[in-house]
Amino acid sequence: MAKKQKKKDEGVKSDWMTSYADMVTVLFALFVMLYALSEVDEALWQEFALAAAIGSGSIEPFDFAGDGVNELLGNGVMDLPLFDLAIFEFVPGQTGEGQGGQHQMEIVADILQTYFGESGLGDAIDIEFDGEGQLLISTHGDMYFDSGQAWIRPETFQILDVIASAINNLSGVRVSVEGHTDNVPINTARFPDNLELSVARAASISRYFVDHQGVDPAIIRATGFGEHHPVADNATPEGRQANRRVEIRIYEVNNNN
Repeated sequence: MAKKQKKKDEGVKSDWMTSYADMVTVLFALFVMLYALSEVDEALWQEFALAAAIGSGSIEPFDFAGDGVNELLGNGVMDLPLFDLAIFEFVPGQTGEGQGGQHQMEIVADILQTYFGESGLGDAIDIEFDGEGQLLISTHGDMYFDSGQAWIRPETFQILDVIASAINNLSGVRVSVEGHTDNVPINTARFPDNLELSVARAASISRYFVDHQGVDPAIIRATGFGEHHPVADNATPEGRQANRRVEIRIYEVNNNN
């Protein structure tokens, strides 16, 4: 009887091991499937995000769980207040001086500075009007793009929408979108160096303005300068961050050709 019981116990142990092995196999398959689903095609995501935003009629910030969202939350990008784009319709449709003797681009500069300042983005977006018909909007490149990438982060579309609305309500102007990087070398399958990365980033923003906000393609150009026009010392992290920037330069036709 003792030997018979021993064989029975061995059979129970064997059945338990078989069930355990089956469970481990199922869990392994599950984790493989979850890993595959986590691989996001950036190009497909960009197209989906653009289509969803434009189809809604008014673009709101996306709840996008990509890299760098914590930094964007810290800068207030995900909590931008609603902005009435019609405010720019008060800008006079002429070059030179407008309402109250104020230059049309000075009015736009005041509106943008107030809005971005109240949004908590005053330190990340610099707006300068030179008093002679040129407006410069400079934004840290880390805000629009992930490291080494040229796809615009969907959660920053609203920033570009506000700038595009300003451009569309200015008369007799040209727009130059200029990409800049730090001096840390890059060599990827898509971008062999910083110059090509900066060009691609400028082109992405230009295409967004034209394709999705109706900016006249005849007045806009995209230029990349790589690391060759630094505004700070690349020897420090803060300096490199300042050099990774996108500048949107708006100027009157009779001011700069």
